[in-house]
Amino acid sequence: MSGYLINFMVYTLAMVGLIFLALFIYKKTAVMPGGKSRSKFLGVEDVMSLTPRKSLYVVRAGSERFLIASDMDRTTLISKLDGDNSAERNIPQERTPSIDELPDITNYSVRKKAVMKEMAKKINL
Repeated sequence: MSGYLINFMVYTLAMVGLIFLALFIYKKTAVMPGGKSRSKFLGVEDVMSLTPRKSLYVVRAGSERFLIASDMDRTTLISKLDGDNSAERNIPQERTPSIDELPDITNYSVRKKAVMKEMAKKINL
């Protein structure tokens, strides 16, 4: 009788172990919730929520970074970010600028929240 009980416990522990192993492998290889994958090329570096439906994102694509505004209806590229010490911000108020007209925002890592708030004000987010 005790032999059956020991066999039952061993097989039950083995099955529980396999379930945990499968869960571990799934977590390491699956796409993360919210669209976050384990991509080394593309990623969201920072998010700032302006209102519940409006946000600013700093997106990294390779070695470049971009400031992107998003709301319920649209997503807009605001600027390409640089690491220099001088800042150039000339966004026209009348219309949305094309990609070639977008200014480079520099010194982002030091003043990132202030820069994001200024850009949000300029595009009326």
